[in-house]
Amino acid sequence: MTAFVVEHSRGVFLFDTGFSPEPRKMVDLYRPVYMRPIEEALRAAGHGITDVKVVANCHFHADHAGGNRHFARTPIFVQKRELAHARQQDDYTHLPHVADFPGASLEEIDGEAEPWPGIRIVPTPGHSPGHQSLVVETKEGRVVLAGQALSFSSDYARHQYSHELALAGEEHAPYPDWIARFHQFDPVRVQFAHDRAIWERGVAESIR
Repeated sequence: MTAFVVEHSRGVFLFDTGFSPEPRKMVDLYRPVYMRPIEEALRAAGHGITDVKVVANCHFHADHAGGNRHFARTPIFVQKRELAHARQQDDYTHLPHVADFPGASLEEIDGEAEPWPGIRIVPTPGHSPGHQSLVVETKEGRVVLAGQALSFSSDYARHQYSHELALAGEEHAPYPDWIARFHQFDPVRVQFAHDRAIWERGVAESIR
């Protein structure tokens, strides 16, 4: 699982906070697990916990939001549906300290939001009811951090092609509704949390 640091003029925007070592049942299930604490990962990127001014998680499973408790009193943006879902679950993927911990500052949103200029949160439900992705304006163009909206970048290429066929009025395979929204952003890059392969505009088109 990859967490992302977005360096902005207002400070560090952190997308996902990493795996939680609690409970041991979850660690044992996914063993072998290499866990790099979020503090260590931030330090390697030249930042500290206090540099992070805003947090958003793609969803509230423990491997993506397990480090939230390190960010007390830091705004954490979450879809209302995701928070409600997380609080209703009682299994190893949803841990109490992910959503509710001392000093938690949860900013509930319902749909798209722009916490900072050039950073937009977009709902991408599916893997979880309130899954969300981050669209970031960069000098190269828009970059989408899509969390676990899909497992692999190759899945995105396939769904994008289906959407293009639909626009042309051709027969096509089904695809998630949010694919059309991503198409509007025309991203130069789409990256998923559990796949080191990165979808890039032009590269994917050239190998169809």
